[in-house]
Amino acid sequence: MKIMKTLSIAAVTGFLALPAMAANVTPDIIFGSGNHNGGFTVATIGDLELGLRAKRRYTTPNDAIGVGIIQDAAGNYLFDSTGATVPAGRSYWSYDWSINSDIADGSDSLGTYKYQISVDYDPSATENMQIYDPLGAVSTGYYLGTNATANGAATFDSGGDEDFSAFNVAQNSVNMGFLPGAPIGAGQFRVSLTAFDSAGVVGSTSINVYVDTPVSAVPLPAGGFLLLTALGGLALRRKRKA
Repeated sequence: MKIMKTLSIAAVTGFLALPAMAANVTPDIIFGSGNHNGGFTVATIGDLELGLRAKRRYTTPNDAIGVGIIQDAAGNYLFDSTGATVPAGRSYWSYDWSINSDIADGSDSLGTYKYQISVDYDPSATENMQIYDPLGAVSTGYYLGTNATANGAATFDSGGDEDFSAFNVAQNSVNMGFLPGAPIGAGQFRVSLTAFDSAGVVGSTSINVYVDTPVSAVPLPAGGFLLLTALGGLALRRKRKA
């Protein structure tokens, strides 16, 4: 069965909440230093908050709205890399993800849910989604905190054996060059962040990213979701284009 590229995984699974565009995440940006809040596409389901944004990474990282984060009226993230100097093996842009399992009081820890990030590996209008657990052993790592964690005050963990019971916030910034086999040049891409409990999908947010590529006037058929089995190597299962 084919699905349209503009549909999020949440819509495919029947979850109908619409994410808010150009929003802040709770409590702030806790990873790195000098990063600013804002420009996220956020889904809030009860006290669970899921956020994604795309930003310019090179030549100089910039998450200022209208400069390093540019969205059109539909919420698409738009990038023009003309004149930029990008290191070998890196993409002009990165995506930032944010999970807050309890924005109210933090009593529901990150372990309340399971999480999944889906990344489009096909730069054309057709999708090839690869999937990984952002808090898993084969993730790109994460920063952990609580609702009281200040801007840039979290510490990095490479993943694999973390006890999440004391934390309700996890975030990180991921360049496409960090993902084995991912495209790093021009194209149109989708990234989704989804939370699950024992009953299935709880909520999801999704972003569309256009790099040196005009926004499609008419969405084209897309492929299905696949498992990204290893971020430490090239063991990726791929789907042939429809």
